[in-house]
Amino acid sequence: MFCTKANSEIKTALKQFDQYVSAHIDTALQITTALKNLLASPVADVITAIIPGTADDVLRTELLLALNKAVEALSIVDNCKQFTDLNDKFKCFIDQIRQRDPQLQDAILLKLASLLGAQFDGNKLKQSLYDLYTQAKYVAAIK
Repeated sequence: MFCTKANSEIKTALKQFDQYVSAHIDTALQITTALKNLLASPVADVITAIIPGTADDVLRTELLLALNKAVEALSIVDNCKQFTDLNDKFKCFIDQIRQRDPQLQDAILLKLASLLGAQFDGNKLKQSLYDLYTQAKYVAAIK
C-alpha cells in the first residue's frame, strides 16, 4: 500500500514537473550558465550578460526581481548587501562565487537556478522539489 501511494505521488509530481520545466527551469539554467561563463571572463554589465537577449521588458523585469530575491537568499551574498544597484550587487555576487572551489561554484549556481525556478513559478511547490528537478535537468543537460 505504501509503495502504491508513493508511486502515485511520484507520477503526480512528474506530471507537474513536465508543465513546469518548459516554462521555468530552462530559463533559470540559461541564467546560471551565463553566470558560470562570467566567472572566467568579467564584463562591465552583468545584467545584460546573464539575461537572455530574447527577453522583453516585462520578462526582463520579472527576471531581475527573481534573480535579486534568489541571490539574496544565498548566504554568500551577505558581503554584497550594501549594494543597491543590481549590477553592482551581481558583480559582487560573482566575485564571491569566484573565491570558492569550482565544485562549490557549481553547487551555488545549481541552487541559484533552483531558487530562480521557484521564483518564476510563484513558489507553488516545496523548494526541495525545485531542487530535485533542477538537479535532474542540469545533469541531463551535461551528459
